[in-house]
Amino acid sequence: MKRLQHLYKKSFCLSEETDKEFFDCVRDYYYTQEFQSLDKSIQHGSITLIQHIKSVAYLSYRISKKLNLDFCKTARGALLHDLFYYDWHDPDPSHRLHGYFHPGFALKNARELSAKNNLELSEIEENIIYRHMFPLTVIPPKYKESLLVCLVDKYVATKEIIICSSEKRSKKFFGEIKESK
Repeated sequence: MKRLQHLYKKSFCLSEETDKEFFDCVRDYYYTQEFQSLDKSIQHGSITLIQHIKSVAYLSYRISKKLNLDFCKTARGALLHDLFYYDWHDPDPSHRLHGYFHPGFALKNARELSAKNNLELSEIEENIIYRHMFPLTVIPPKYKESLLVCLVDKYVATKEIIICSSEKRSKKFFGEIKESK
């Protein structure tokens, strides 16, 4: 568990230099204007959507390497799992069932982004995106990589909610991140 916590903290300090193999897997999407625009949205507490996604993608990538899974497809699918362009916190009635519907929005957006950049999504990457909210959405993930991202997403979301649940916890966590840079 300590190793997982360490990787989670590291996901806040990723760089092309120190994490080249990870960025080699996700670069095609990571530097697009569409993906970078997610930095303006909040996911949980004070954690931005792009940071949430980076954490899920990086942890999934590292664990999938350890389990001898397809780590590049895992990282790419995880990077696109929450590719939606609205603030789900808005009281807009169309956001009420966000947990159920955003995987479909994310998959549609990932397909459009892929087509725009002459990229292709694999079946595994699409399944990661579309099934990451299981069991909220009833059909389970089809691949080990998809199940992994589903579980890591829940771990990361839980960490974010706990970190942001009090000002004391938040200051301590972000202070530790600053020190590690």
